[in-house]
Amino acid sequence: MTLHVDPEALRTFAAFVADTADAMNDWDVGEPYAVSQSALPGTEFAAVCARAFTATDQALGNVCSRLREIVDITDGAANDYVVTETDFVAALSAMDQHG
Repeated sequence: MTLHVDPEALRTFAAFVADTADAMNDWDVGEPYAVSQSALPGTEFAAVCARAFTATDQALGNVCSRLREIVDITDGAANDYVVTETDFVAALSAMDQHG
C-alpha cells in the first residue's frame, strides 16, 4: 500500500518537532535539584538529588534524540514522494531503543 502524503504538511510537522526538540534541549532541569540539595541537612538527600538530576537529564536527552529521529524519518518521507506505508511505519518502529 502506498502512503499518500502532503509533502508540505510533513515538512511543517518535521519543523515543528525539530523546534520542540530544540526548545526542550534548552530546559534547565538541574536548577530544581540544585535548590533542593540542602533541604534535609544530615541526610543523603543531596546525593539523591544529584542522581535524580542525572536520570532526568538523560531522559530528556533521550526524548530529544527520539524527536530528532522522527524529524529525520519524516523529512525522508516528505522528500521521497513514493514511500510505502509499511516502510514508513517500519522506519518509525526501528528507532533505537534508549536505555
